[in-house]
Amino acid sequence: MIIKEKIEMKSLKRERDIIIYVPDDYLTSKKRYPVLFINDGQNAFFDEEAYIGKSWGFLESIKKLQIDVILVAIYCNFEPLKREDEYGPWIMSQELSQEFQSNRLVGGEGKAYVHFLTTELKPYIDQRFPTKIDDYGIVGSSMGALISFYAFLRYPTIIKKCAILSSAFWIYEQEFVNLLKVTAISHNMLYMDVGGQEDDERYVSSNEHIKKCVEGKLKDFQYRYFPEGKHSEYHWSQRVPIFLRMFYGGK
Repeated sequence: MIIKEKIEMKSLKRERDIIIYVPDDYLTSKKRYPVLFINDGQNAFFDEEAYIGKSWGFLESIKKLQIDVILVAIYCNFEPLKREDEYGPWIMSQELSQEFQSNRLVGGEGKAYVHFLTTELKPYIDQRFPTKIDDYGIVGSSMGALISFYAFLRYPTIIKKCAILSSAFWIYEQEFVNLLKVTAISHNMLYMDVGGQEDDERYVSSNEHIKKCVEGKLKDFQYRYFPEGKHSEYHWSQRVPIFLRMFYGGK
């Protein structure tokens, strides 16, 4: 069952479209379900809504794997540079902000966005649906991966599973290195990958650096390098079954 809604983001004083997938029999099954937040949620399910006309195919993947999970896809902010603001935990330097062709500093709303996820959206989902309240995960790509990883590190007792694809770590590389030094994620699960044909060579080097910082901090960790992987929904969609199977099992 697909439910489309518009939800208030009190932390950011704006509204946002979300799409919720729940198993068709959730009202009668007497089951409780894990929950996965999906950033850039407009790309999660339907090709006609996705950025390049190709979705990540989450619905096809969970059906093929026979996984029972609630998916909460949060659309990004489509206003100019507001996606970068919301998915940016810290304000970018002037030099990096100029790379986004901005005459102002970009980023810095990520803390409020993650506050929305953990203190507004999660309680709303828990109240409406039969969730496993201590089994939440998050996924994102590129800058959506940055905010996913930030949520995972800042709220490890709430967000216990994280999949980050083609993360743009080069934007906040040192900030994440510093955050990793003070966070406790040893009992959580992390999937991380990068492609060899990303839009910028900094993707691979920064991901390799963060991988080294992560190693040893948690047992359930997968890092994958795809030599032919490009920075696109088509390539990310092919990796969805990998982390879904890691998180939830399935066939």
